[in-house]
Amino acid sequence: MCKSFIALLLSLSFIISILNTVASAGQIIANCAIEGTAAITFDDGPSMAYKGVSATFFVNGNNVECIYDYADIISRIHQEGHQIGSHTWSHPDLTSISKTEVSNQIVYLEEALKKIVGLVPKYFRPPFGSYNDEVLDTIESHGYITVLWDIDTEDSAGQSVEHGLGKYSSSDGPPSSHIVLNHDIFQSTCQELGPRGIQSYLDKGFKLMTVAECMGESDWYQYISTPSGRDGTWSCG
Repeated sequence: MCKSFIALLLSLSFIISILNTVASAGQIIANCAIEGTAAITFDDGPSMAYKGVSATFFVNGNNVECIYDYADIISRIHQEGHQIGSHTWSHPDLTSISKTEVSNQIVYLEEALKKIVGLVPKYFRPPFGSYNDEVLDTIESHGYITVLWDIDTEDSAGQSVEHGLGKYSSSDGPPSSHIVLNHDIFQSTCQELGPRGIQSYLDKGFKLMTVAECMGESDWYQYISTPSGRDGTWSCG
């Protein structure tokens, strides 16, 4: 759960400037639009919550574990000002399934997020960064902006913390900008790579923002409403 990492991020704070929207549904982005900014992103969770540093969490519904079992963390992520993005319901390679199945992967997660936090994301990251024209058309039809990355820590490939930190440290500093890929299902990322990578970017002088913010986007979500109470539908079964 990486709860020990929360304390570090609680001690950090940033003032974020919201600019005009520069991204639209159907667009593919792999870097921030605002110079000197960086978006630290985490895939495949949720398994932890942060405060202080603005991060973006591309969450699954039923991949490693069921999203309803982590509803409190999803709520905390949202309440503490982080961005929630879609990473599909169960993390398939979208190029290997039908258009209807791709749509279902999107909708199933939307329904869960509506229940838990009352929102539908605007930003979508395809599992494995894998897509084709049909997948992109389907993503766009659901109103999403597709988010990739330009810095991959390779934690999901089993690389060491030091290897991941090398990716942070070797990346160009401001005025360059970056979207960094991490995976918060790994304890080593939560406890070491995440905090040390963040500090590396702070030392470089980056302004850390959510993906939406670093794109100059003020509307993070397609839909915001009131969450529902927990009931028998809060299940991945």
